[in-house]
Amino acid sequence: MKVVVIGGGPSGFSAAMTSKRAGADVALIERTDALGGFGLIAGVAMRGSAASVLTEEKALGGADYFDICDSIAIHKRIILPGGDCISTYNVTKLDSRMQATLKEANIMFMLRNSVVNMEMVESKIIAVLLQDGRSISGDVFIDATGATEGPQACNTWGRGCVDCIYRCPTFGPPGGIVEKRVKTVSRLQINGKPGIIGTSVLIPISSLSLALQREVSDKGYVSIPVPHDAIMDADRMMKAGAPEMLRNDIHKQNVILLDVGGFIKITGLGAPMWAASLRSFPGLEDSFITQPASGAIGHAVAWTTMAFRNNSLKVDGFENLFCAGTKSGPICLLGAVVTGDLAGYNAVSWGLRLGCLELPKTFAVGAFINYVGRQIKTKEGLTKGYSLKDTQLLKELRVHKEDNDDIIRMVHKARLKDIYRTKLC
Repeated sequence: MKVVVIGGGPSGFSAAMTSKRAGADVALIERTDALGGFGLIAGVAMRGSAASVLTEEKALGGADYFDICDSIAIHKRIILPGGDCISTYNVTKLDSRMQATLKEANIMFMLRNSVVNMEMVESKIIAVLLQDGRSISGDVFIDATGATEGPQACNTWGRGCVDCIYRCPTFGPPGGIVEKRVKTVSRLQINGKPGIIGTSVLIPISSLSLALQREVSDKGYVSIPVPHDAIMDADRMMKAGAPEMLRNDIHKQNVILLDVGGFIKITGLGAPMWAASLRSFPGLEDSFITQPASGAIGHAVAWTTMAFRNNSLKVDGFENLFCAGTKSGPICLLGAVVTGDLAGYNAVSWGLRLGCLELPKTFAVGAFINYVGRQIKTKEGLTKGYSLKDTQLLKELRVHKEDNDDIIRMVHKARLKDIYRTKLC
């Protein structure tokens, strides 16, 4: 029984880990020279109400990715302006820790290998073809490549290639196998055009003033009021798909810097507004954006090839393909991990003809996967992003819980405790 995972970001890593624990031979294929995907620039491991969702996922036996983030944590329980509670991790250590974890689990992974096509018999995938001409066969496949097309989408809907963490000029454009056969959908900008531009930027801590360096290293963050002469990039903000941020006083009137290990991250809410004006902020006079490499011009266009799938994350139109991460919807880091965990387990279960697991809709993760799957089938739903840290959404879905003991009891009662650590073959 062999599972082939395409994509080495948080969702692909998670899928590989749960597939391996279920007893499969696993091969993970990553296009670039490093694991981590957008986790390499995220830097924020946990946020707000997502802590209760993480308790649920750990009770299910998953969330190995967050164990890595915890092992390289820099600051825990930072309380940001507005009351949001976060933890940050060292982005420079993520790839090495992910590789070490896969090696310890005896999971084969291949870097600098692009999947360019697949061999099929009717709707069943037999093998994927690599750029170097090799063929990797498997029983079940998982597309965890993200939902980004690279320069094609960036040139059409964004501001051109900005040399982001995908590094398309070096490793070729990203892309999965879902879109090679079936129709996919894109998240929509406010003007109805496809594709959403990313937001956050990274700046070396050493380029900050000494006072700011000390403060951000000590507290984990710094909040700087926006100076009167800062110029807002309203166009980039609109392309980021979140005009409500323009009405958020905290992020309209301040920029927040986070310590993510050698770099500071200008948070996703503030960066698209002020990226081109950062040197007008006190203490940032010498700042220099290193990610994306093209600085304040823009970011990658994301979420353009999302798959239609069911609640087990099996992709419509394929007999033996599952998806995870942003391939399954416009979701964030925790959503990528939980979909990876579920896809990895289900790939093995389906391959053994044991059926697929659909998490109960009384679970936060189960309700979220079901909700996002329905939303991407509507035009209105495609104008939004979805996050498991969104307390209001969890309350609307009637799955918001704060008592960790109640959450663990719920998982026990459903007989799903440590399901992702159950060996199936």
